[in-house]
Amino acid sequence: MVTESKKKNPLSRIAFSLGISILIVALVLRLAEKEEPPAPEHLNGPPQISQPPALEETNLHKNETPATLGDQLLKSYASTAGTLENDLKLFTNFLSNVFLLVKERDPRHYATNEDLTLFLTGQQGTLTPYLSMESPLINAEGQLIDRFQSPLIIHPISRDRIEIRSSGPDLTPYTGDDVVR
Repeated sequence: MVTESKKKNPLSRIAFSLGISILIVALVLRLAEKEEPPAPEHLNGPPQISQPPALEETNLHKNETPATLGDQLLKSYASTAGTLENDLKLFTNFLSNVFLLVKERDPRHYATNEDLTLFLTGQQGTLTPYLSMESPLINAEGQLIDRFQSPLIIHPISRDRIEIRSSGPDLTPYTGDDVVR
């Protein structure tokens, strides 16, 4: 008899599982048959093309880009009251904060001066602008510059560390008046 009860037991389990499965399928079908509430009248009909809200003319001129937070933080960069050392300290602190915000980044996006400019202006990498192209740090060629209008020399050391060098007042890199951060 022990053998017969073991044989019935697996069949009973299969029958029970099959019955539960049928109940679940019936319940799902019943829920699917329920009518959905009618869509509001404005949703009936052909799809409409949405337009972004118009910018107020008083806040922005046609070709003017709104200042970014980075522009505001770096507004004292290259000021007459500051020094080259303060400028680079201000910029490297700003850059450290950007790197804290952007955890997933590709070091190729800041391997050169131009790459770093594209990264910070949101044209490469995260596509989030941290600086505008009108920033006093960026020249017409799209390079980060020092207070003497000389391009900064960007040297990536590791994924999280970059050496930034200014050529200094003599405008010649790798001389005694260079400032490095």
